[in-house]
Amino acid sequence: MKRLFSRRALMTATTLSLLLLSCRDGVTASDRPAPADLGFRLKTVDGRTIGPKDYAGQVVVVDFWATWCIPCHLQARILEPIHRDYKGKGVQFLAANVGEDEPTVRSFLKSKPMPYPVLLDPEDRVSSKLGVVGLPTLMVIDKKGQVTFFQTGVADGATIRKVLKQAGV
Repeated sequence: MKRLFSRRALMTATTLSLLLLSCRDGVTASDRPAPADLGFRLKTVDGRTIGPKDYAGQVVVVDFWATWCIPCHLQARILEPIHRDYKGKGVQFLAANVGEDEPTVRSFLKSKPMPYPVLLDPEDRVSSKLGVVGLPTLMVIDKKGQVTFFQTGVADGATIRKVLKQAGV
C-alpha cells in the first residue's frame, strides 16, 4: 500500500497542531517516559556516545529537534541564554536530532551551531520509544533521574526556568 504522508510530514503537521493548542505544564505519570528508557546513549556529531545517565546527579535538559522544523529553531534560540545562565550550575543541555542523517545535521550546524552536545537519532528509535510525537519536544530530568517535564511544542523561557528550579537547580 502506498504511503500518503511521510513521517516528516506527519511530524510537522502534529507539531503545528500542538502549537495551536495550549501546552500543558509538566507531565503526568501516564505520559512520562519510563526510567528504563532514559538509559539511552546516542552518537554525537563530534563522535562521542552520550546520554542522560552520563550526567547523573545533574539536571538534564533534552531538546528533540530537526533541521527542517521552524519551531525547533525558535526553541533553540530560547534555550541558548538559559544554557548560558545555568552553565556550571549542575545542568546539562543536550540537543537530540530526530530522523536525519549526520551529514544533514553537520551541514545545518555549520551555519547555526549549538553550544551544547548534539546527539543523533537518525532512525527515530530513541525518540519513538520515549514517546516523542512532534517537534520540538523538551524533556527535563531531575537530579534523581526522574522526568519532571515532557512537552511537545515551544516552551517559553519563564516556563523552562521554573521547571529547572522545580528539578533542583
